[in-house]
Amino acid sequence: MQLQLVLTLCVILLCDAKLPRFRQLIQPNELPANLTQNSQTLRHRQTESKNEKTSRIADQYRQRHRRDVFDSTSYESSLIWAHSERLDQNGDVVLRWVYSDSSITFRLEARTLGYVGLGFNTVGNMRGADLVVGWVDDRNGNAQIVDCHGPEHEDLPVADDVQNYELISGYQNATHTTVEFRRQLNTCDRQDFVIGEDTVQVLWALGPEGSDGQLPKHMKSGSRPLRLLQPVSKPETIPLKHWDVRLTNLTIPHDMATLFWCKIFKAPDLPKKHHIIGYQPLIDSRPIKNGKPVADNNSFSPVHHMVLYECAEDEDKHLWNVWADSDGYFGPIRPSGWATCARPIAAWAIGSQGEFLPESVGIPLGEDGGVSFYMLEVHYDNQALHDVLDSSGIRVHYTPALRQHDAALLGAGIGVSALHVIPPKQRRYRTVGICSSECTDTTLPDEGINIVSVLLHAHGTARKIALKHVRGTQELPRISEENSYDARYQQSRVVPGGRKFKRGDTLITECTYDTTSRTKPILGGYSAKQEMCLSFILYYPRTELAGCYSMTPVKEFFETFGVKKFYGLNFTQVENIFLSSGSLENLPPQLEIDVKQRSTDETAKQGDDQGVGLMKELVIVEPSEFLNKSFMDHLNEMPWEEPLLTEQIEKSLYNGMHMTFCKKRDDSWGMPIQIQNYPAYSELTTNEASEKSCNYKSVRLPSVTKSSTGAAAHTTLSSITLLVCISLAATR
Repeated sequence: MQLQLVLTLCVILLCDAKLPRFRQLIQPNELPANLTQNSQTLRHRQTESKNEKTSRIADQYRQRHRRDVFDSTSYESSLIWAHSERLDQNGDVVLRWVYSDSSITFRLEARTLGYVGLGFNTVGNMRGADLVVGWVDDRNGNAQIVDCHGPEHEDLPVADDVQNYELISGYQNATHTTVEFRRQLNTCDRQDFVIGEDTVQVLWALGPEGSDGQLPKHMKSGSRPLRLLQPVSKPETIPLKHWDVRLTNLTIPHDMATLFWCKIFKAPDLPKKHHIIGYQPLIDSRPIKNGKPVADNNSFSPVHHMVLYECAEDEDKHLWNVWADSDGYFGPIRPSGWATCARPIAAWAIGSQGEFLPESVGIPLGEDGGVSFYMLEVHYDNQALHDVLDSSGIRVHYTPALRQHDAALLGAGIGVSALHVIPPKQRRYRTVGICSSECTDTTLPDEGINIVSVLLHAHGTARKIALKHVRGTQELPRISEENSYDARYQQSRVVPGGRKFKRGDTLITECTYDTTSRTKPILGGYSAKQEMCLSFILYYPRTELAGCYSMTPVKEFFETFGVKKFYGLNFTQVENIFLSSGSLENLPPQLEIDVKQRSTDETAKQGDDQGVGLMKELVIVEPSEFLNKSFMDHLNEMPWEEPLLTEQIEKSLYNGMHMTFCKKRDDSWGMPIQIQNYPAYSELTTNEASEKSCNYKSVRLPSVTKSSTGAAAHTTLSSITLLVCISLAATR
């Protein structure tokens, strides 16, 4: 009984020792009776409390004398920075970094004499972001940093409970502030961002002059998608030559929202086989104003993506030389012989700075390597409808120092057509393209191939892309995946250690889209307003396989949306049109006239629409409830807010029948077109190892300020009370 009384007294004392901190926040009868006012008052006081904590931690950094503060004029690191990127268009903010297996070190150079801020998030704003703020004290020249985060529902930075960023150095000159600092890739701190393989939205902010430590104020800010953990593969020691494959003064007309232009190029005359080991974009777009092209660094180039293809030309070298001397052709009307330019060797998309191949592989170049002509395909996204003079292209880097393996690129995913439909108002909608086991069994060598890198490609509503690997009935670890996809940043991803891909294995490209901001369905196509789901796979040894895709068979596609019959065309005829890339040659005469008339009536032509125009002209006969509606009108009027409807459509198109295509480098079939079921296999389970392996930190910074001393005193009193209680209990 006495022991119970002692323990009860201890609990009372312990709780009382903790109470003063809360009494300072809320006094009895202090809040108004109105609940809404109560809530607003609490939020206001919580914000004040967070700001006070942030100021307190900043004050601590001003007063502390430890490794976090340096004499900036006498110290600068000698690190070799593996990566360097401009975070803004003008180059006022430059980020350099280098990383190891467990940590990453940054150098942030910014045109400001106030603070510089850096942040990491999955979206381009600071809500929920991991932030670090640094500055150089104007009074003593010492650099300081504070580890912060953005609350989920506020745009103000708050100092973290645990400071996980370590300052290396910092200094100012007459115009710039530079700070260097490091952190662990995974700090095991819930207020910090885990830096991994996915694309990161890198945030930046500049404070005005004299804003040292005044975190909420900034004069400039922005964000840029980057992938921080990517290997450096640019060769520094081998002899390099370059070949510029570019257009010359092509006028992009203001009435073409989407334009594809193709041109043939002859390879350089080389005395022996060389290897292509990398490429870079050459963007040269000049807006036409008052009839003349002008240089304008602030203008946005309409170049959306470029692909360079090998051509498996025939024996008529004269014709190919004539084509090489021409200016090129609008994509849909290019000569039929160019269909043999089917295997990509370089694929560039907006946001990329180009690629250098892994050190063991190269792509053969020149006639001795088996190819003498190439086709450049440039996609222009000119939604602003400007007149532009363009001379863009690709700089190909090659070397006579041959590498160990001859490599090639393989295109895989969903065949580009209007049959690729993504409903609106969806948070996570999945589509899938298959490279079938029958195709790989027919075209790959007995020893299989080795995959070394992958470029994942889609458009603006894609949020995740994964390249899956299935062997038999078992899914193997994914070859490549991006869980924070951003169409503004498309760099290839090296496959660590490579991946052995055997004959008979299956490739599956899966894309996940967020269309919550859209009110109408999105169709597949080349326009930036349409969607894609593709993988460009670099592998060795070279084979004849160049493309391996799938799409939903036409009959199954339309029946999924409840349509059984159209006027004038049966499903076989419609399928033939889609198999010919939306060509109008197979249409009945009147329907062909209607489709072409609609195209000329469009204010902004969408170019090669891959069947989108046909979708607007297919008129439903059956079932009767959709009678006389065009299929596009039917799609637009479906109740997409009903989850049961969209879930059923997703399941039907994902897990249903797939029409598979297997193309060789000369555009011939590696095997006949097949219609087959989605492959049955055991899916790989995801292991959130990083989350499970962390014992999250709860340590707080020691405090030296008056306000925090009181809190520390209460903590000390609590500890003393607890010790006394334990001692009393032990003596009993």
